[in-house]
Amino acid sequence: MSFIVQKSLGNSFFRFAVSRRRELRSIDPDAELSTGSSGEFVRHRPEIFYSADLRTIHKPEMPQARSISGTPFWSTIFDGTPRSWGMIAMMAFGGLLVLIGLAVMKNNRVPGIMEVLVGLVLIAIPIFFAWQKRSAIKRAEDRVRKEREERDRRNAELLGAYTSALEKLRDTPDDATLDHVRRENEKLDLPYAVWADTAIGTVLYVGFSTLARVGPERAEEVAKLMDRSSDAAGLIAEDAIAVKHALYSTVLWHLVADDRLGQSQLGIVRQIQAGFGIDPEDVPNDTAAEAQFERLRGIDHRNAPRCETQVPLSLNEYCMYTSPVKTTDGNDSTVSVTSKRFLFGADQKKVEVPVAKVDDILVDADRNKVVIQASELKRPLEFHAEEPIYLAAMVDLATRLDDRPKSFT
Repeated sequence: MSFIVQKSLGNSFFRFAVSRRRELRSIDPDAELSTGSSGEFVRHRPEIFYSADLRTIHKPEMPQARSISGTPFWSTIFDGTPRSWGMIAMMAFGGLLVLIGLAVMKNNRVPGIMEVLVGLVLIAIPIFFAWQKRSAIKRAEDRVRKEREERDRRNAELLGAYTSALEKLRDTPDDATLDHVRRENEKLDLPYAVWADTAIGTVLYVGFSTLARVGPERAEEVAKLMDRSSDAAGLIAEDAIAVKHALYSTVLWHLVADDRLGQSQLGIVRQIQAGFGIDPEDVPNDTAAEAQFERLRGIDHRNAPRCETQVPLSLNEYCMYTSPVKTTDGNDSTVSVTSKRFLFGADQKKVEVPVAKVDDILVDADRNKVVIQASELKRPLEFHAEEPIYLAAMVDLATRLDDRPKSFT
């Protein structure tokens, strides 16, 4: 078996299967990236299993105005104010009077009529006031509706022009187009959240297409163009930095998934990293994942790692990995992987699973989360680890170890 790693990249949700990592000398020196001009994964090794949900750059949509017609009538009566509580009490008292009046009328028709009438009046008063309130709001809405429709029409036209400018930027990222995008962005009078995703997707696309055209050796030029595009599109500084990190992360993870991160490809990654001004601590998850995959290189059943442990071991059993982890609710715990078992927790709360019973292993690289499914577990084990990829690889490796005596092999 192999285990699955999932990672949310800049323009896709990426999943790939991790098997034994090749030794460096067996990786081809081909300097071509595993990332295409649109940010898609370009697989060089056909045996690699992966799936990628490539997100398209969607067009921004105008926010819908809220109308009183979409507000429940009951919420108009009760809006949480002391006055509304008084109205509720009045209706409740009115309902009580109606019930009393009906009970009296059952025995004597005349005396109970007054209670029923008063109760109905008390019930009707809050409803009448609520109807008046909704009518006044509706009239006010009608008065401003034409103004809002005119404003929305104008904003829709400006948003459409801005979106068209971004589309042109994706095709022709030159000075004239950048100036055009900047002018259209300055005209916008809409919340940032309405159009930010489209702008981010555009800048990321510009980065991928330019990198594919000019090559990693000109990564600094690509980064400058992305900065200019972010500025013209109106992105805040945080998003302008994040979109460059997303491009670097995509390039790195595609090479890792393709198991092509050899000396030649690693040099390309470092060129992009330097050109984009990204330090290892700026992308801690990517840096840690790269180190874990490198640590796994060349490890298989013939040279399985061994470590010291306090876990009692059986005959021919040895510890392969042990580490502190955190449960999904934030509590400290520990895991140990031996050649025969996976152990989670300690003392009475310890969970022990024979590695032969492990069915699936999933690593969420965005959250450093490991999910292990086994036939002996009622529900999957989920926890956060410092080295989730390496830990999952050790569990996977343990499932493939053959501890039978040599005479049986």
